[in-house]
Amino acid sequence: MITIKDIAKKAGVSTSTVSRALNNHQDISKETKEKILKVLKDNNYTPNALARSLIQKKTYTIGLLLPEFTGNFYPNIAQVIEDVLSKYGYYTIYGITNGSKTKEKQLLNYMLEGKLDGIVVTPEFMGHGLLRLIQNKNVPVIFLRRRPPKELDVPFVDVHYYDGAYKAIEYLVSLEHKEIGFIGMPENSIAGKERYKGYSDAIENNNLDKIYVIAKDKSIESGRSAMEKLFTQNPSITAVFAAHDYLAVGALEWLEMKGVSVPENMSIIGFGNLEIANLYWTNLTTVAQPLREMGAEVANILLNKLGEKEYTVTNSLKQTKLVIRNSCQSRSKQTDLKNKKL
Repeated sequence: MITIKDIAKKAGVSTSTVSRALNNHQDISKETKEKILKVLKDNNYTPNALARSLIQKKTYTIGLLLPEFTGNFYPNIAQVIEDVLSKYGYYTIYGITNGSKTKEKQLLNYMLEGKLDGIVVTPEFMGHGLLRLIQNKNVPVIFLRRRPPKELDVPFVDVHYYDGAYKAIEYLVSLEHKEIGFIGMPENSIAGKERYKGYSDAIENNNLDKIYVIAKDKSIESGRSAMEKLFTQNPSITAVFAAHDYLAVGALEWLEMKGVSVPENMSIIGFGNLEIANLYWTNLTTVAQPLREMGAEVANILLNKLGEKEYTVTNSLKQTKLVIRNSCQSRSKQTDLKNKKL
């Protein structure tokens, strides 16, 4: 088997020069690199990914920049992206921002400067700084779960949050509910705004009154607090749509603590179809998102951008599906809470 020492001898350079060339050091001249490349090709020598990147001018590395990596949402999408890309020889590196604007900018800048072949990003803060970062670099970028502004020509894969929320309210209306509360995500949440709009339009189109509170975040604890506030201010509600499954689970907990039975006294719908929604005690009716389809779509669009395969889709809005379990019941079958002390 040929070694770096053999390559150096055939190319008439030192082993350290070969090593620096394989690592794409700037102090190696173009002429020397080409000489080493010729020897590599003539001897079918590819010691590692670095040599391959030198030959093909690719790093075969994709950056995946996400706001979080909890629950089953992002991990499931990321796994599919990684699986599809790996079939074409690409590796994936991760950056998790944890909702930090500063960290998002730093990690995105690091990835853009890191000579990656492509980046998949879920931006939480779509300001001018982020737009300039992406526009000034010649790196394929795809938005996951976000739609870019008009001035940014970037493909995206997202979910029809509006339709999902609208369908949830239509389902509750079909169960004869007329006083439907809503627990919304924080106002800076892009997905949260879409879900609120779906709720709001569905309520208005059915000539009902909007009854809602906005949670401080999308945690279970915030769901408990929001449910307490919602019910205290509106004790006549018979159904609640929560914009995130964690908020719905928090609402379920508060109702359980107060002796309010679901669905006998109150109907609850969540959004996300996270694993926690399908636990025996939860059994939550929720709006499901096609995670595997989203991951595959992202990977295929990126592979098309990289010239690895033909794929005609450039932007994709995935449809949601209402998963009906046991947390909702017809209003006519519910027990009235008006005389119940909480």
